[in-house]
Amino acid sequence: MLKTKGLPTRNTCLFLVFAWVFFSLPWATFARDYKKETEFFHRVSPGESLFKIAHLYLPLTEAYTVRDLIRRIRARNGLRGTLIRPNQYLVIPVVRSAPVVSKTIPKAKDFEARGIYLNRYSMACRKMPRLIKELTPLGGNTVVLDAKDMSGMLSYPSEVALAREIGASRSPCVDDLSKLFHFLHKRGLHVCVRIVLFCDPLLASRRPSLAIRSASTGEVWMEKGRFAWVDPFYPEVRRYNLDIAKELAALGADEIQFDYIRYPTMGNTRDYVFGFDPGKTTKHATITAFLAQAKEELAPYGVLLSIDVFGVMGWRRAEDIQMTGQNIEDLARYCDVISPMIYPSHFYGSFQGIADPGDKPFLLVSETCKRFSTLLRGTGVTIRPWIQAFPFGTRVFGRDYVLEELRALRRSRVRGWLLWSAANAYSTAWKALAEWNRSAPGREPPKARLSRLDGPHEE
Repeated sequence: MLKTKGLPTRNTCLFLVFAWVFFSLPWATFARDYKKETEFFHRVSPGESLFKIAHLYLPLTEAYTVRDLIRRIRARNGLRGTLIRPNQYLVIPVVRSAPVVSKTIPKAKDFEARGIYLNRYSMACRKMPRLIKELTPLGGNTVVLDAKDMSGMLSYPSEVALAREIGASRSPCVDDLSKLFHFLHKRGLHVCVRIVLFCDPLLASRRPSLAIRSASTGEVWMEKGRFAWVDPFYPEVRRYNLDIAKELAALGADEIQFDYIRYPTMGNTRDYVFGFDPGKTTKHATITAFLAQAKEELAPYGVLLSIDVFGVMGWRRAEDIQMTGQNIEDLARYCDVISPMIYPSHFYGSFQGIADPGDKPFLLVSETCKRFSTLLRGTGVTIRPWIQAFPFGTRVFGRDYVLEELRALRRSRVRGWLLWSAANAYSTAWKALAEWNRSAPGREPPKARLSRLDGPHEE
């Protein structure tokens, strides 16, 4: 069959007709509104930016951050920069027609979590995926994310009324927390969210009536002139933190971790007064009552409930219980996991007659774990320690320092571990874990003699 040179073929004509119809459709036909379950194409409106477009579609893509989605849109559309023009059509790498909804993955309370802490700044950038990529090949399976940190700010846009009233979520670092949980679940990670409870300068400044007060001035009491605390005795303080915890559980977290579940211990602690009458109640009764309420309200969500406590609480000294309000045996009745913060550098002075405790990681971690195990025997609570992954307070921090901590945990009746570095600098810990995985348990050194730790405490 002869073809007429220069005339379009039938297929070409059909393509041109389709293209004319397709690009003549109004912009609303395209993936402007994900509720219409349309996808892939977006027609740029006057005044729109790539940032605004990426923010619109982020819940429907596999991108983790707006910046990441902008990078993908640029690559997909061959854009060299961020300049776009009205009526320009952009291909959007949409993979779903509705925002992802994450679900809690229930775990047994003795689940062996091996994880790291990630602050709100790491959560907001590509550092987090990089750290996860480094953690998982080394046997890590858990991340502890900041939901509310020591500033009182939330890392996500909250619907809790008081949080919105005081501006706690006015600058969220993560726009879609449920999507973040989904991102982590797909990578096989246990998702634990950390809530700093009663050290809350933001709430104390916006609602001074809820703050711990100074006896000498009547003003809000400040810890070392820097941090204001709220009083857990007040029902509104409890309600605020429990509403945040329940919101996080509903968004799909696997574990709620309470930090700063105590009263302040530094600064002029003799100058502050409480919302309760010390003649009728105690700090530890107040803290325990809060945790009991949390256990009851979080039960329907299927999440684990864990708490962070000072490592020194394993010694069960009356002055520590009185100061913090942490009676470990009572608290164990209302949580699944207790995470003592066993940072050798934080056992100050000549602790229990041991000079330079920060330089003796095996000794301090071993003895602290032993004491917590004895204290909590028969309670059914899991002991999952935080260990030191930062160089503060020691002259010998390095790969072997972290290895000594891991060896101490191996010899103890604990389950799993969490690495703490406030700056999320884990390169030294990675080296230790790599060596740990190469070494057979039989190569561990014999347990150190610990009898010196049984004497009186010295400051």
